[in-house]
Amino acid sequence: MALQMSSNRIHMFISSFIRESSNVKDPDSLLLSLIKIVQKFINCEWIAILDKDLNVRKSDLNDIKIEQDLLEMIKWSMEKMSPTSLVKDQSTTLVFPLMKTNKVLGVLLAKTEEEPVFEVFELISTLAFLSAVVLENLDLYRSLEKQHAIVEETMNYMRQIFNSFPQIVVVLNSQLNPVFSNLQYLEREKEPKLVEAIEKVARNVLTTGSRQVKEVESEGTFYSLIAEKIEYEGETQVLLSITDVTNTKELERLKEIDKLKTDFVASISHELRTPLAAIKAYSETMLSSLNDLDKDTLSDFLQTVYKESLHLESLLDELLDFAKIEQKAMVLDKVRFDLTELIKEVTQSMSELAKSKNVRLEQDTNGPIFIFADKKRIRQVLINLISNGVKYSKENHEDKFVKVSTKLNGTSVVVSVSDNGIGIPQEYQQKVFEKFFRVGSALDYRTEGAGIGLTITKEIIELHGGKIWLESRVDEGSVFYVQLPLGE
Repeated sequence: MALQMSSNRIHMFISSFIRESSNVKDPDSLLLSLIKIVQKFINCEWIAILDKDLNVRKSDLNDIKIEQDLLEMIKWSMEKMSPTSLVKDQSTTLVFPLMKTNKVLGVLLAKTEEEPVFEVFELISTLAFLSAVVLENLDLYRSLEKQHAIVEETMNYMRQIFNSFPQIVVVLNSQLNPVFSNLQYLEREKEPKLVEAIEKVARNVLTTGSRQVKEVESEGTFYSLIAEKIEYEGETQVLLSITDVTNTKELERLKEIDKLKTDFVASISHELRTPLAAIKAYSETMLSSLNDLDKDTLSDFLQTVYKESLHLESLLDELLDFAKIEQKAMVLDKVRFDLTELIKEVTQSMSELAKSKNVRLEQDTNGPIFIFADKKRIRQVLINLISNGVKYSKENHEDKFVKVSTKLNGTSVVVSVSDNGIGIPQEYQQKVFEKFFRVGSALDYRTEGAGIGLTITKEIIELHGGKIWLESRVDEGSVFYVQLPLGE
């Protein structure tokens, strides 16, 4: 019966120690628990726990002296990995190595005047083993915590570095979910167009396995995206570096405008010089040879001077209109008039220009169409579009034409000016309405004019609340469409 009680008691103490040790968070708490439970079995003078270097790690007394003979016994016990005892002066010092899998982590010492029974000796040996297991786990846990802290510190350090970058940095996994990003990405992750572009580029990287470079515009900002494939823990991921290149784009645009301005000044200077040179030459001839010129020759000279002065006036009018556009000072003088009649007048007035280029002018209008608009400015639009059709006709084409058509569309009218000329390449079709852009120079085609006619035309149409667009194919011709509201 006593043996049974002893077994139950041993089981109870082991269970109690396991429960207590499972809740400890540091080695010192574990060692204190071990000391307290040993004190329940043995009436000790002192209990101490040494580390593997035989330094006192924890004890129930402040000052413990370990004599040389005990020190030698401790070393033997640790070397043999076996509990032992040293009897001296009617007292016994128990030595229990704290070991696990051939590894000694320390030693438990207990000095007592009682000789413990076998069951108690075995129980303390078991507790020493359990303590060694927990102690090793705690050391491992602390090591992992330390490594985790180092990793966290490194991550925070790297995150601070990445957050200081002006670029957006993000890493997407194979499901296109962000696994790392800096603050710049977090600030823009709700921009749908940018996120869509990021995912599309990342998907291409995952599909092709190759580096991808792309530019995208989102909410008025231009971004350059560079995506690279990376590997992490056996998973393919995508690292994206996204740079705001808006300022660069703006600088490029300003440089382009500056170049276009320079070309424009050179072009307009040439255009102004041509009629001025003709006027000057003919005027000088008339002044120096007035008495020698017959009436017909003098009349021809005056006709040329008048024609060139009209050309010069036209160029100056364009420049003045362009200045008004730049200053937002163009004002419309609207009246109610018949658009069909105006188209007839303009085509008749331009018949001589068309004939000089062997171009046939056609008109396809049905009945009067009354609109409320600035008649002078609409005339200017028609003249500009028709003259462009004539200027850009094919030089050696036998049947050249420019056709003006009208079509009512609810509360608006659409005027189309079509030709079978050289056409406009796709890359220039949106640029023809831009300031300083000259289609003639882009196509290396000789034409007269300042190259700002379509810019002025677009401004006039938009001031009326209308719109202008074009359709064109190279070597097949162009169609310019003007939609104007009928107005009051």
